[in-house]
Amino acid sequence: MYSYSGRTISGEVKNCADICNCEFIECVFEDCQFTDCAFINCTFSECVFVRCSITNPRVENTGMMFSSFTDCTLVGIRWSGFSGGALAFPVQKFEKCFLKYNDFEKMNFKQFDFMRSSVVDSAFSGCNLGESSFNGCDLKNTEFHGCNLKKCDFRAATGYNLQLTENSVKGARFSAKEAVRLLTAFEIKLEDF
Repeated sequence: MYSYSGRTISGEVKNCADICNCEFIECVFEDCQFTDCAFINCTFSECVFVRCSITNPRVENTGMMFSSFTDCTLVGIRWSGFSGGALAFPVQKFEKCFLKYNDFEKMNFKQFDFMRSSVVDSAFSGCNLGESSFNGCDLKNTEFHGCNLKKCDFRAATGYNLQLTENSVKGARFSAKEAVRLLTAFEIKLEDF
């Protein structure tokens, strides 16, 4: 196994590459692009990704813990593929990121702040998002199924698809304008008179 600790990796561009048997500890990835790459037998621990693009990765026996993403584009990622499951914390932060076609299954995002990120055409399933903030996020066509959304902040978030009967939402905060979309499943008609 190749081990990298405390390194800064800048401008790396990988297309359809296999990245195997690597351990990255407290590394910083800046302006890197990974497109259709396979991460096999790798570990990312407390890494920082800045202005990176990761598209359609294939993940095998790879772990990620406490990593953060700032100004990144993340497309087609199945986050539960990173070993550790619901008890691990693969992501510490998404800040001003664009996420599309991402799948979050049984992950712990309790008290997580998505910090002005766009999470579009994605799905959260069985996740603990209690007390998290989506305030100001674009959630176009993003769905939530069987999630703990208690005390979540959805104020100024737009585009989400959230069924009240499928999620725990006690104490969650919504803007009045967007809260109307929560009633669509009940086929309720709101009218001004």
